[in-house]
Amino acid sequence: MLDGEKLKVIMKEKGVTQTELAKRLGIDRSHLSKVVNGTTSPSFALMARIADELNVSLRDFF
Repeated sequence: MLDGEKLKVIMKEKGVTQTELAKRLGIDRSHLSKVVNGTTSPSFALMARIADELNVSLRDFF
């Protein structure tokens, strides 16, 4: 499962907000918030898209 705390840190380092990232991904901000807060698990495809948008490796989320 993706580590939401690591995702938060990466987003902060990249200067990307949840709203901005959700828009880039074409998903609701509320869905991204659930992923970040660990209340829902993203699909592998979504994890890959998040990593691509943030220009990081999938390994950085675990």
